Amino acid sequence: MNTKSNWKCKAMSTREVGTNYEVLAEQYLKERGLLPLARNQRVHHAEIDLILKDGQYLVFVEVKYRRNQHFAKVLEQLRVSQLERIKYAARAWMASEKLIEHRTYCRFDLIIITGEPFHIEWFKDAF
Repeated sequence: MNTKSNWKCKAMSTREVGTNYEVLAEQYLKERGLLPLARNQRVHHAEIDLILKDGQYLVFVEVKYRRNQHFAKVLEQLRVSQLERIKYAARAWMASEKLIEHRTYCRFDLIIITGEPFHIEWFKDAF
């Protein structure tokens, strides 16, 4: 009798790992009084990880995760082109929601999650 199982444990994709940490970041921000509006909003080649409301501010959040803190500084890894794509996606999302850009207070925040067990850093108005 063959007792060897054909079942294999499927490793999580990079996207699934990212989604898990975005959910963690969203929960962290909810606990601090922000109201979630949307997650993973894609426009062409740009994506906004989280969109929340903080008082009068519409907050667009980029979430970054690194397994350990020995990896290059996360802030140094953000490229100008990536930040421009996030801003482009924010404008497109606002237009789809019929929000007027020059009449809406906006902020771009960064959540960095590092380590196992994890450590969360929140940078308000990061870019």
